[in-house]
Amino acid sequence: MSVYIRFIDALRLERSFVLIRFLTRVALVAIALAYVSPYVAGLKFHGDLWGALATSLVFNAAFWGLECLLAVIVFGVNIGTLGLGAILTSMLKFVAALLSPSLALVGAAKMMPGFLQISDYFPGALVGGLMLGGLLWTSVPDKNKG
Repeated sequence: MSVYIRFIDALRLERSFVLIRFLTRVALVAIALAYVSPYVAGLKFHGDLWGALATSLVFNAAFWGLECLLAVIVFGVNIGTLGLGAILTSMLKFVAALLSPSLALVGAAKMMPGFLQISDYFPGALVGGLMLGGLLWTSVPDKNKG
């Protein structure tokens, strides 16, 4: 019985860590949108703290959706080719890791045009996405990288 209780306590602790990590990501992206985005050409943020938090939530939701879509595609290619597509999928994961924050930023700009505007994909969305992707990558613990 005590093993079961310890397992339930470990699950609750893991859930609280996941929530804390998610809220930290949202706060980091909100700060980056509010304070760093004016220095990126083609990326304009208009709003206050609440607008930054709302835009950050939309960005993180879009980013999570793109990560899930990529995982399904990679899983399907690996199963469909009996593992021989691992070279192709590793290249796909690398390119998607660079481009998915930019696509999530474009999605957030389309969903919330009152707060976030992107004039062009190349300087605005790509550089802003790389900035936010690097920020999110540095916020991941070392054991989950790679």
